[in-house]
Amino acid sequence: MSTKKEVASGKLEIEDEKLVDRGTWSGKLDFLLSALGYAVGLGNVWRFPYLCYKNGGGTFLIPYFLMLAIIGIPTFLLELLIGQYSAMGPAVVYKHISPVFKGLGFANIFAQSFVGLYYNMIIAWTIYYMFASFTSDLPWQYCNNEFNDGNCFSVTAFKECEGMRANITDSSIIFLNRTCITEESMLAPFRADVQKWYGSTKKVSEENSTMVPCIYTNVSFCDPEPGAAEKVAKGRLFDIPVGLRASSSGQFLRRSVLQEESYTGDLVSIEPSEFGSPTWALTLCLLGAWIIIFLCLVKGIQSSGKVVYFTATFPYVVLFILLIRAVTLPGASLGINFYLVPDWSKLSDVSVWNDAAAQIFFSLSVAGGGLVTLASYNKFHNNILRDTMIVCIGNCMTSFTAGFAIFSVLGFMATELGVEVKDVAKSGTGLAFEAYPDLVTRLPLPTLWAILFFAMLFTLGLDSQFAIVETILTGILDLMPHLRPKKTFVVGGLCLTGFILGLPLCCPGGSLLLDLLDTYAAVWPYLFIGMVELCIIAYVYGYSNFIDDIYEMTGSKIIYKLKKPMMVFYCGLSPLAIGVILIASWAQYAPITRGDYVYPGWANGIGWLIAMTAILSVPLMAILTVVAAYRKRPEEGIFAAFNREKQHTADWRKNAAKANGDEGEGSEFEYRQEGESLVRYRRGTAPLPPKYNGYDNTAMRSEL
Repeated sequence: MSTKKEVASGKLEIEDEKLVDRGTWSGKLDFLLSALGYAVGLGNVWRFPYLCYKNGGGTFLIPYFLMLAIIGIPTFLLELLIGQYSAMGPAVVYKHISPVFKGLGFANIFAQSFVGLYYNMIIAWTIYYMFASFTSDLPWQYCNNEFNDGNCFSVTAFKECEGMRANITDSSIIFLNRTCITEESMLAPFRADVQKWYGSTKKVSEENSTMVPCIYTNVSFCDPEPGAAEKVAKGRLFDIPVGLRASSSGQFLRRSVLQEESYTGDLVSIEPSEFGSPTWALTLCLLGAWIIIFLCLVKGIQSSGKVVYFTATFPYVVLFILLIRAVTLPGASLGINFYLVPDWSKLSDVSVWNDAAAQIFFSLSVAGGGLVTLASYNKFHNNILRDTMIVCIGNCMTSFTAGFAIFSVLGFMATELGVEVKDVAKSGTGLAFEAYPDLVTRLPLPTLWAILFFAMLFTLGLDSQFAIVETILTGILDLMPHLRPKKTFVVGGLCLTGFILGLPLCCPGGSLLLDLLDTYAAVWPYLFIGMVELCIIAYVYGYSNFIDDIYEMTGSKIIYKLKKPMMVFYCGLSPLAIGVILIASWAQYAPITRGDYVYPGWANGIGWLIAMTAILSVPLMAILTVVAAYRKRPEEGIFAAFNREKQHTADWRKNAAKANGDEGEGSEFEYRQEGESLVRYRRGTAPLPPKYNGYDNTAMRSEL
């Protein structure tokens, strides 16, 4: 039965059936932990520390924290407001805040769909490693597997060899061909083929990148001069050179787990003929990852809201343990020094600022629709100002703290291997699935440390994936509310579809496809969405409306004191900074590569198509919306149609009207239907907040 409720003075009636019950968080902590878990993800552990290393160490912190203030916090607060004020997901909220920009909802869904596919594949990798870690000797601990070649380097075996050298005066003991060679007579085959065991290539000079053949004459120097091979053959042989060492953990990842590299060292490609078919182990892990997502989301936010109590806090426990252990390792100070010592010359490099802005988007998970989705389940008067500061500061401090743990580990590994820190610093999968697995083999109880580390990665990825899938799910249910009673089947169908579409990522060439998706789906669309969101709030919806909405929800009068300073960001710096970065990234575009492998033109074309599918949905939907409005009233003209479609609808304010109506006479605000619009009035005789003309489209009115 339809029930009607008078809002405020009875001048507006809202049918409850029009406000579909989407559910709310059972407690404030549910949302806060979900938002924190969504923001704090795998990028905090592996991407941020590497970017610091790449972009001048401590110098990178300057643009990083500036971008946090200019882009991160304003956009984060904006998205929480959009979701909480309207109680709508990203698929439908933009068509109500400004119908001409309804394409942003589709941009969110498209971008999150591509990201969700490969993000769950990374979670599947962590599941694989967790199960592989339940052995007394970790499978990457030694080089005695069939997939290891002569260049395989095991830290554990090497340290055992060093221990033997320390106890024997004859220093002819060397580590070569995966083993410790203890007798001179065993070195004859190596002397006979010095080129095989000590040969490599190097650049002529820093100015001349031409590669020339060379022979290692000690563990670190490769000599291009003629006669170097004879010199090595006649002299005392030495350990496998640093430049030729292939980590046992790296070969385990590439040859056993991903199978992107054959046992002879040949690499697969993204070409269909060489892409391969799904491997059964990764397929089962991916299936397990999607089943876990299904079980956690099938009951809605009430179930996922409880799961995050563990998934959002467990990584902090493990990270704290790893930090304490890491900073006490020999050589940790070398890594920390490498992490923090600034290189001021880097500040003049535009790419450093680009990386800082992109990392803020990755780190805070803004512009993907996930924050709008999570906030849409909040109660109307939840304090988003408090939540914004807690999550933004907490997330960035997590990244900063993780850097100490990561670089302490890299300093330790550099000390163990006798190389510089820069030679063991790797990005992405190299850091999480090569450097750290190498580390745990040198710690007491390596099996325990491996399980803890990959469990941490699993939980870091899981709560981020919750929000990604919930965004897509909310979009489907908001667009087709008649499916809400069948939510279990919708969740199941979504997870099944994600599993099937993710099967190519389980192939030997899957990691190349993953890098392609990461490059094109997760950068440009998010930057574009964030820029358009800021422009809508500043120049279409109205900056003063935005400030009034925050006050209405939070009751915090400090927002009016901050109105002018915040206007500098929302109406100028923030959208301008994102626009400059987006244009600069397009201007500096280069086809994607991975090491020496250059992606073919058709693969880059698919990447552009993925990115543009999200970006172009905004202008295309805008054109269709304006044309449809014009055809309804052609006599008014095309510009009148545009002006009409850019205004927020009455549905935008229905959740606010209902919330204030539920409070009755205790509410400070009331809403009245005036024509096709809901207009907000402020009750009583309290003085109105200050108004700033020129930037707003205010609907706040007063009865004095």
